[in-house]
Amino acid sequence: MYNNSFKKILIVDDDLTFLKPLCKFLTLMKFQVNIAENGFSGLDLHNYIKFDLIITDLKMEGMNGIELINFLLTKYPETKIIVISGHIDLEEFQEVKNNIYVKAIFEKPVDYEQLLKKIKEII
Repeated sequence: MYNNSFKKILIVDDDLTFLKPLCKFLTLMKFQVNIAENGFSGLDLHNYIKFDLIITDLKMEGMNGIELINFLLTKYPETKIIVISGHIDLEEFQEVKNNIYVKAIFEKPVDYEQLLKKIKEII
């Protein structure tokens, strides 16, 4: 049986209307969830807590999602990442799609059941 209770997920997104319900859903699914509202905060958290998965938006103030992904992968190449974004342009999509550490890309609004299925495949 799959046990979520020891799996740690970090969600990095500056959209609280998206962040809070997703956090609540994943917590109800028995994951340990931390949140960060920008790439810098997410990076700080990941320096102290080893997350099994990072879910990030791309468009954020300060350090955006692509910068976060690139920095994480130079320092923590084992990091597994899912991108969820409401605004992905073609150039960003190609960059993220071609990154072997990005395990999935979803557009907002995301279907929670599809996301959960992908999370279980990854971790």
